[in-house]
Amino acid sequence: MKISIQKRIKDIPYYPKALMYGMDEGWVRLSSNENPFPPSPKVFASILDSLFYMNRYPGGEFELKEAIAQKFKITPQEIIIGNGSNEIIETALRAMIHEKKKGAIIPEPSFAFYSIASMIYGYEVKRVPLKNMRIDFSTIMESLDGGTRIIFLNNPINPTGTIFKEGAFVDFLKQTPQDVLVVVDEAYGEFVEDKNFPRTYRLINDFPVVVLKTFSKAYGLAGLRVGYGIGEASLVSFLERTKQPFSINMVALVAALAALKDQGYLKKVLANNRKGKRFFAAALKEIPLSYVPTETNFVLIHIGPHAEDIVKRLFEEKVLVRWMGPYGLAEYIRVTIGRMDENIRFIETLKRILK
Repeated sequence: MKISIQKRIKDIPYYPKALMYGMDEGWVRLSSNENPFPPSPKVFASILDSLFYMNRYPGGEFELKEAIAQKFKITPQEIIIGNGSNEIIETALRAMIHEKKKGAIIPEPSFAFYSIASMIYGYEVKRVPLKNMRIDFSTIMESLDGGTRIIFLNNPINPTGTIFKEGAFVDFLKQTPQDVLVVVDEAYGEFVEDKNFPRTYRLINDFPVVVLKTFSKAYGLAGLRVGYGIGEASLVSFLERTKQPFSINMVALVAALAALKDQGYLKKVLANNRKGKRFFAAALKEIPLSYVPTETNFVLIHIGPHAEDIVKRLFEEKVLVRWMGPYGLAEYIRVTIGRMDENIRFIETLKRILK
């Protein structure tokens, strides 16, 4: 079949997917930054109730928007719901398309979909390096030019687990042109303990900022694909115009609403994560292996030149972790903080392999 495809499409890399083994008994799956626990029991009850209405198109977006608005003390008009945060990334790129200004700035390494989606929509991507595993705003400012249209910031960063703080971020926004949209992805924001983590949603009426959040991580709904964005109301209205109708299914909407309402269950998840972080810090120090101090539910560990081989050896032991070679960090692995039994098995297996 001889169908002509634009060169820019041919040049788009595949998304670096993790191996999706581990659903069977005996596997430890620490490769995709997933919540190791099932969702709140209230989520299951809400899903069962929704099944009786699957003959209807989903109509629960407004209820979910109201609940999110109440949580952040904003209005429903300042919220957009998406089929995962990825959909909102795409709506932002579609809304910001400009005949002449086609620049997208992305500090890397970070979530790979920012650059992939930008390339799909014809943006010219400028990749800005991190500094000491952190976003460096001065480097971003140096990359800004008259063609810049959108900036993607990962906070915390996947895969480093590091954050930028509110003071530095506000200073950066004050210097950023008002016609450049800054998209801040806070997929792992619930896990952050640092008190200086930006409250980005409070900045939406002062700067051209959209903050992305998700139910995939701390709320444990990765398989249902629900995310949301918060931005100034008129900006959100433009994003809504570029979004598919009925893009989030009914089950996902009711599950997200139930998960959001059960903050007690969320606190238990976060407590387990804090315990896991302390365990990893002590265990890695004992081995010893260096790692990047994390504000998330994963740890970036420096293994050395043989990191990819170690990941393969762990796989043979039915322990899944992620080699960071595709992210430009070939000597590192990224490991999700799992249940304590999973964390212990990973560390014990790693010690045995490293001997």
